[in-house]
Amino acid sequence: MQDYDDEPVQRPRWLGWVIIIGMILVVLGLLNLGARMIIGTSSDQVAAQTVAAVAEHNPALVGGKTLIDGSDCMRCHGVERKFVGPGLVEIAQRYKDRADAQAYLAQKIRQGSVGEWGRTIMPRHPQVTEAQSLEMAQWIMALADQKTP
Repeated sequence: MQDYDDEPVQRPRWLGWVIIIGMILVVLGLLNLGARMIIGTSSDQVAAQTVAAVAEHNPALVGGKTLIDGSDCMRCHGVERKFVGPGLVEIAQRYKDRADAQAYLAQKIRQGSVGEWGRTIMPRHPQVTEAQSLEMAQWIMALADQKTP
């Protein structure tokens, strides 16, 4: 009777190279993610400059910015970037020619909407008062004049 366990199983060499290359790609991806988290992205810096420019030109609107920061708006909207919903600058530029833009946006903040920006649903925010939603809308509309890169 012959013992076959003495000889190791030969695996193809290419399998080892695939594993090594895969591990290198994972490490590079993690390094890239870490660098972005530590350094920050340039779009975040551009958004901060946009917000600072609006606050500098009209300090009375800072209350609307404070309300937006204190609510859940920034979970779905970025200042310049689109997340779940459109960016605030994009919203402002879309409605800047509308005469009742601030009242319209204030209504959309409180009542929500469906189908305005594709299939994305904007949930209702009944906890926001009418005056607060109008302040938020004024802040958003002030972003329309900002130049986006």
